Amino acid sequence: MSIVSTSFLFLFMPVTIGIYFLIPFKNGLKWRNVFMLLVSLFFYAWGEPIFIILLLFLSLLVWLLGKMAEGQRNTAIGKWAVALTVFVNVSVLLSFKYLSQILDVLGALWTKDLSSFSTTLPIGLSFFSFHAISYVVDIYRGQCHSPKSILNTTLYLSVFFKMLQGPIMTYREFEPQIDQRSSSWNNVCEGVWRLAIGFGKKMVIAANLAPMVKYIFMSDLSILSMADAWIGCVSFMVFMYFDFSGYSDMAIGLGRVFGFKVPENFNYPYISTSVSEYWRRWHITLIDWFRDYLYYPILLGPSVRLRKYLLRHNISSQVAKSIQNIFVPACVWLVTALWHGTNWNYTLWGVLNCIAIEIEFYFLAPNSKRATVPVRWMGVMMFLLLTVPLINTISFENACLYIRAMFAGTGQYGISLLTGSLLDHAIIFLTFGIVGCFPVISSLKRRWYPTGKRTMSVIWNTAEVVLMMAVVIVALAYLFNNGKVWFLYQQ
Repeated sequence: MSIVSTSFLFLFMPVTIGIYFLIPFKNGLKWRNVFMLLVSLFFYAWGEPIFIILLLFLSLLVWLLGKMAEGQRNTAIGKWAVALTVFVNVSVLLSFKYLSQILDVLGALWTKDLSSFSTTLPIGLSFFSFHAISYVVDIYRGQCHSPKSILNTTLYLSVFFKMLQGPIMTYREFEPQIDQRSSSWNNVCEGVWRLAIGFGKKMVIAANLAPMVKYIFMSDLSILSMADAWIGCVSFMVFMYFDFSGYSDMAIGLGRVFGFKVPENFNYPYISTSVSEYWRRWHITLIDWFRDYLYYPILLGPSVRLRKYLLRHNISSQVAKSIQNIFVPACVWLVTALWHGTNWNYTLWGVLNCIAIEIEFYFLAPNSKRATVPVRWMGVMMFLLLTVPLINTISFENACLYIRAMFAGTGQYGISLLTGSLLDHAIIFLTFGIVGCFPVISSLKRRWYPTGKRTMSVIWNTAEVVLMMAVVIVALAYLFNNGKVWFLYQQ
């Protein structure tokens, strides 16, 4: 089930909210939590009826491994619990994600066509795996306790508003809210407002840019004009931001309605003046997850052993340290690339991001000056634009054709007829989207919002409500006209 479908917005969501607040509070949140678990499983089974069995099996296994890891820090039992958690979840994820490649290899060895055994990746499996690993690791580290009931674990892993695309919420953040969270009218109002913002981002901006982006990147790239190539990259960056941050806003808003405080996931990434800053602002919870559960473990474990090994083989301390500093981010970006995609384009994309961050660390950061901020910002934007073809084309050859079109063209430099027609429809959405990528409205509000003047405050707040209502009406009109709409990162 998509959270931007009519069945969700007009049936599942209002019925769920209504029943949730009708459940008596006499036993605390116990029965409300049970209800949240049941509707989350129903939500998942609606779209993936077969894979609900896999979800329940993995939830049981993770709960048992959490029990095994509790109070066992730095012991063999605790380490085995963590290792098994990582092995099982990563194996399941990679088996589905790379199943077609595995079948191709086996088919070549056995001279048989095994493509009929291929299947789609279960929705939300990637984020389920992230949550499962952090759950057991946090318990192993003593940062939270293993729950007595498997219901709490399954609720954490499968709660419907964050299971498909995040934001990633660690169990140490989620645990206190299971039995203690506020169910108030203010929370509902704040949650609905944030939900409306996300819905508008997705349906007004992202959904209206999607046809143009799809046409440009799926067209014959060998004859793509220079103008079309640049329009495609800029449009894709705006589309990707509003699509992904729109889902995060909706998830945060839905969580707020039920009293959960879901962490923020985006902080205007396109204002960044370095690639590393961009990744601290883009999909914040994912980057925090990689830092806590991948970067630091590699930094304090394998990289230390690598440095000691180099020193034992007469490598100078300075060179060994440099290799260590390169080894850690290289491992992290390799995993990031493998998670994002299954072709070589993503591997190269990860390598380029790693190189860019290393260059910034060693050469640009020590010499940065305030006067160079515009230049650094333009450099980051150019880097992001040049990496778009790697993540939005199906092969390395197509990515090269696209990048060639961006700079050399193919004998055509103007906007093609069909792209121009699509741009005529999308130009207003692209313009508002570009403005929305930057904190323009929030800056104006901080500067011009009237304080101490009740009449002006009422006018300002009324204008905000009217504008939001207009956005929601437009979004609903698009939804009714096009039916169910999916998000870019639904898996």
